[in-house]
Amino acid sequence: MKATVHKVSLQTDCHFGKRLPPQHLGFFLAEIPVAIQQSISMAFRNRSSTPGRHPQWLDRASDIRFVDHEGNGEVSLFFEAPTLGEAASEVYQQGELWPSRPDENDTGFDLLGDVLADMSADNADSDHFDATLLRRLLRFKRVFAGPYSEIDFTSRRFKQRHPARLSPLTLETAEGFLGRTPASSRVRLVGVLDMIRVSTQTFGIRLDSGEEVRGVLPEGSIDDVKQLLNRRVLLLGSAVYRASGRLLRVDAESVALGENEPALWSKMPQPGTSRLDLGKLRKLQGPRSGMAAIMGRWPGDESDDDIAVALEKLS
Repeated sequence: MKATVHKVSLQTDCHFGKRLPPQHLGFFLAEIPVAIQQSISMAFRNRSSTPGRHPQWLDRASDIRFVDHEGNGEVSLFFEAPTLGEAASEVYQQGELWPSRPDENDTGFDLLGDVLADMSADNADSDHFDATLLRRLLRFKRVFAGPYSEIDFTSRRFKQRHPARLSPLTLETAEGFLGRTPASSRVRLVGVLDMIRVSTQTFGIRLDSGEEVRGVLPEGSIDDVKQLLNRRVLLLGSAVYRASGRLLRVDAESVALGENEPALWSKMPQPGTSRLDLGKLRKLQGPRSGMAAIMGRWPGDESDDDIAVALEKLS
C-alpha cells in the first residue's frame, strides 16, 4: 500500500539535535496513533470509538509508521500514512447521504488537522469530534509538561505555512468544550430510514420535518435493519450532542418497524442541562474576594447562644 510522508514539528527552545530525550517524546508517540484513528473514525462513522473490534478498513487507514527524525532548533518527526481511498476502498465504493466523507486523497493526518483547525476556530458546532476524542486530546498534556511548547502537523491540506497546530491553548479549548457538552440522553425517534452504510455501521433517519438524524449502531449488525430501508421506523437509543448543544448523532440500541408510531416522536432531540464547566468556576482571588473577603471578619468572642441567635435571624 502506497504511503504519504508527513512532517510533525515539535517546537522547543532546546537544541537537541538528533539526541532527543525520550520521556515526553514517548508520550507523543504513544498518543498520536490513537488520536489519528479516532479522527478517522469520527469522519467516517460520526463516532470516534465503538465497542468491540475495529473494522479492517479503519485499522488499515490508521496504520501510521514513524520513519525518521531531525533536530535543528525544532524536533521534526516523519511519519508514513496511507491515503484513505486506498486503505478504505470498500467504504468509498458505497453511496453516501451526507457530503462530508473525506477526500480519498486525504490521510489520517488531514483528518486530525480538521479536528485541530476547529479547535483553533473555537467551533463548538463541529462534527469532527465528540467527547471521547476531546478526552483523548487532553492526554497530550503530558507532552507539554516537558520541553515542547506546541506541535505543528503538515499534510496534503495543511501545508508548512499553515499547519494544523496542537498547543496548550488547544487543550484549554478542548477542556472548555467538554464542560459545555450536554450529557447524552435517552431518546425515542420516529422517521423514515433512508440510508444504510454497512461498512461503517451508520444510517440516516428523515424526521417528519425533513431534518436528518445520523445514527450509529455501535453493537450488532446493521444487516439486520436492511429490510426496513425506506420505511417508517422506531429508533431507541442515546442522543449525543455537540459542545454547541446541537445533536451530533444517536447511538442506536434498536431500530424496528414504526409505521403506527405517532408524529409526537418525530422531533429533533433537545439536550437537557450541560455538564459543569469547571473552567468557569475558577476565579482569581484578590484582597476583597475569596478567602480574603472573610478571613478576620468573624470576631471570635461570641458565645454559642449569640451565634444561635444570629443564625436564627439569617434563616
